[in-house]
Amino acid sequence: MFAVDIASFSARRDPAVQRFLRSSVHGIVREACRAAGLSWDGCHAEDRGDGLFVIAGPEAGIDVLLEPLVVQLLGGVRRHNKLANREAQIQLRMAVHAGYLQLDEHGATGVALNHLFRLLDAAPLKYRLAEASGDFALIVSHHLFEEVVAYSVGVIEASAFTCVPVRVKETHDRGWVWLPPVHPVRVSHALEPGVSHEQLIGLLSVLIRQLDQLARHRPAAQ
Repeated sequence: MFAVDIASFSARRDPAVQRFLRSSVHGIVREACRAAGLSWDGCHAEDRGDGLFVIAGPEAGIDVLLEPLVVQLLGGVRRHNKLANREAQIQLRMAVHAGYLQLDEHGATGVALNHLFRLLDAAPLKYRLAEASGDFALIVSHHLFEEVVAYSVGVIEASAFTCVPVRVKETHDRGWVWLPPVHPVRVSHALEPGVSHEQLIGLLSVLIRQLDQLARHRPAAQ
């Protein structure tokens, strides 16, 4: 399952802007799910005012939510921000977790769902996104990090995550935060028009690894 919300949503007081932002995020999430190979009709989705909560269909593996979907959401947010004015810019927070839920006529409920929204509301996640002045931030539960992320090999590597405390209401746990490069990586126009999706993902993987290596070897401030 995953949840997303828009940072500083309530600061945009104009109802028309809020409606536009909500509509935009719904569209970004639906398109990202489709592009990542998730059947939107097979998902359970609930509007949360300034965001969206989604239970992936039974055919979806957790690895899909932790990489292809994140990449597609990031791309969707950046395409939106490229065309939107300042008031309609989106900074999107995303939380990913897994667990048992119950569904009834009112929606979903369960301990895992509560934990998902505690992750999304964690102060370190909000602070890091604001500090980076970026457009996207991801947090995954400690359980998922240890069971899945730590052993994954792809665009989003375990070494790029930072462990943070999650202290929200009764929840006292840890989560793992990932932020993409602040400035989108622009692919050269010299690429052939027939370049495949897999080739682009491979290029992004190399570039992100290089950025991570540069950050690791940057001299410490005196």
